[in-house]
Amino acid sequence: MGEAAAARIEAESADGPRFPVVDPDDLAEHYWDMCGKRDRVEQFHPESLTPGVAA
Repeated sequence: MGEAAAARIEAESADGPRFPVVDPDDLAEHYWDMCGKRDRVEQFHPESLTPGVAA
């Protein structure tokens, strides 16, 4: 399953809200990049979760 497919959110279901599933290796890469570059304090992952960005 690709990153975009795994991160897709369905607003509501019979079981309640669904949350994105993200590969821990992807998150580690983003944290390492943020730590090394020190150019931002926050990053949404996946990008489709960024407020104001249409999916």
